[in-house]
Amino acid sequence: MLTCPRVGQLVQLHYSRKVVAAGCAPHHGKIVEVVVRATRGRPRNHLIRLPDGVLMVVPCGNLRKPSTH
Repeated sequence: MLTCPRVGQLVQLHYSRKVVAAGCAPHHGKIVEVVVRATRGRPRNHLIRLPDGVLMVVPCGNLRKPSTH
């Protein structure tokens, strides 16, 4: 989990197995760019840009370092 990603950093969206199995995570595993990061307060939600240019807000718990495999 990345709690304080840098603006412009590439991260990977990661959801729990339960959410993925239910079909509620169409962007699971995609590499995305952080556009705006939360600096304080709870919950820490970050604005990201999907590969197709769509902007989306996600909680910090769904961001990981990109996997290399």
